[in-house]
Amino acid sequence: MEFHNLSSPSLLPPLSLSTLPPSPSPSAFTTALGSPGEPSKAPCHPASSPTVSAFLAPILCVEFVLGLVGNSLALFIFCCRTRPWTSNTVFLVSLVIADFLLIINLPLRVDYYFRHEIWRFKAAACKINLFMLSTNRTASVVFLTAIALNRYLKVVRPHHPLSRASVQAAAWVAGGLWGGILLLNGHLLLTTYSNSSCLSYRLGTSPSASLRWHQALYVLEFFLPLALILFAIVSIGLTIRRRSLGGQAGPRRAMRVLAVVVAVYTICFLPSVIFGLASMVAFRLRACSTLDICSQLFHSSLAFTYLNSVLDPVLYCFSSPKFLRQARALLGLSQSREDPAKDESSYEPSTRRRTTARKVGTAGKLQKEVSLEVSLE
Repeated sequence: MEFHNLSSPSLLPPLSLSTLPPSPSPSAFTTALGSPGEPSKAPCHPASSPTVSAFLAPILCVEFVLGLVGNSLALFIFCCRTRPWTSNTVFLVSLVIADFLLIINLPLRVDYYFRHEIWRFKAAACKINLFMLSTNRTASVVFLTAIALNRYLKVVRPHHPLSRASVQAAAWVAGGLWGGILLLNGHLLLTTYSNSSCLSYRLGTSPSASLRWHQALYVLEFFLPLALILFAIVSIGLTIRRRSLGGQAGPRRAMRVLAVVVAVYTICFLPSVIFGLASMVAFRLRACSTLDICSQLFHSSLAFTYLNSVLDPVLYCFSSPKFLRQARALLGLSQSREDPAKDESSYEPSTRRRTTARKVGTAGKLQKEVSLEVSLE
């Protein structure tokens, strides 16, 4: 399976409009399905689709501009306007860095599609391009999951040591995650690209170890983190109901943040996974016409995959009231100057609620701690 994914190395054959004989076109992709002893049957030879390339090139241009503006604004706010940092801020900044890995490489891919999938740069540039785009996908998935689990700890397990981790500890965790992400995608830097199409690798009856590894990684890095995020949402929802935290701002915002995480996650990554798996099945069944349709849909779904750099700044606004306030001020959208202390207090329990919490004892104190800890994120 060649997933021609700018944020992930290709596992699916390039898109095609029809089943063609072997073509000298540099963007053609040959799938060798025949093997000794099998009846002779014409294999599928999908070629690049000019229609899909013409669709992706302008879409990626728009996503590049919007992603650059949104993430530059986010980086400025986090680095220059956000004090003090929290563990959640560390993971949000890591997500911004992951988005820039995609953004700085999109112009090369726009050029690639404008030229109908002809890579006019050197092979080393192709390796780096595919490596950084694949790293973007993995890092986006990892840090979206880290944000969800951080919210889970703040609400469900507020007394756990990880819930009270310092910013320095969170930075060490983020650094370890980055190291693992780079190792997971390092095989792309060792792959040889000999033609003018910058694709990760090809499918055949004897896939390489690198191909098998990437196929497994592509599937696991979607479904496993999704399971963790859904677990966090269900756990927070049950905790809010059990502890009667529905009237408190912190837990409510935690649920909103996770809802946005799931929305970004599914919109950006689910289409390519569905059409990618469908293309792999069609490839194995030698259903050439079905493979053409599925691969074109997969290729078009890349527009959703790269949309993550545009949607992530929306997540930052839901995640932190401070970020939203600063963004509105920098964009000139604030109607009046707000008192930061007043804004923060609006996310804490009211005086009456705190008084009631003291009377009810331990349960009330736990509610108050959860609200305060989550709201300060």
